[in-house]
Amino acid sequence: MLLGIDHIVIAGPDLDDLTATFKELGFNVVDGGRHPIGSYNRLIGLGDGAYIELLSFYEESPNHYWWDAVHRKGGGLIDFCMRTDDIRADYAVFEAQGVEMSPLVGLSRVRHDGYRLAWLNNEIYDPFQGLIPFVIEDETPREERVPKENEHANGVTGIDTITLAAHDLDLARRIMSVALGAEGEHTRDDALKASGVVFEVGSHRLEYLTPDDEGSPLREHIAGNRPVPYRIRFRTDGERTAVDEQAGAGVKIEFA
Repeated sequence: MLLGIDHIVIAGPDLDDLTATFKELGFNVVDGGRHPIGSYNRLIGLGDGAYIELLSFYEESPNHYWWDAVHRKGGGLIDFCMRTDDIRADYAVFEAQGVEMSPLVGLSRVRHDGYRLAWLNNEIYDPFQGLIPFVIEDETPREERVPKENEHANGVTGIDTITLAAHDLDLARRIMSVALGAEGEHTRDDALKASGVVFEVGSHRLEYLTPDDEGSPLREHIAGNRPVPYRIRFRTDGERTAVDEQAGAGVKIEFA
């Protein structure tokens, strides 16, 4: 069963630039590590148990399944991962719904202190990448993978909602309704001139929206072949505000 968001992936061509941006936004960023597939990261732990992965590449890796999301689609908020208590069962559900993805694969990274983390997950391929979550199961203890530092100057305590720009809303609704065992609820965002469906998973929300008319900013986002995730809303004890893409390294951010 899917339990909630494990982490979100925010990627760009320069990891130091990403780190500087999110420190400027009031996040406590800690060292991550290197994956043997050409990527490396830094991390932002959150009080709800989820975390933010800031990711880039330390070498040319055109076969990496996120390479195009960074170098062809512009980076930003490119993907999200969900926790599961039965990865093989959830994988089978997505497979039965026709999601294009890799087999379950064992991956790892070496932490800055030399500790080797290992886990099992799948890779989601276009056109489902970023629309349908990839899932993860730890082989080493999860508490070793998730940053323990989870207090931030901006008061962020966790993830509230991921908003996803759905080109095919019916497809997203069908797959996620089966995966979550719930139909979701109709929702509308007047500011975005968009409507869709929202699912609650644990303490988190997944909001799939499609444009209602030509004036919706989601229409430009979809037409521009950007990553499917459109916006991230964080819960905060601090100031309620919004951050535009330019100030958020290509990510639309709300503190709510």
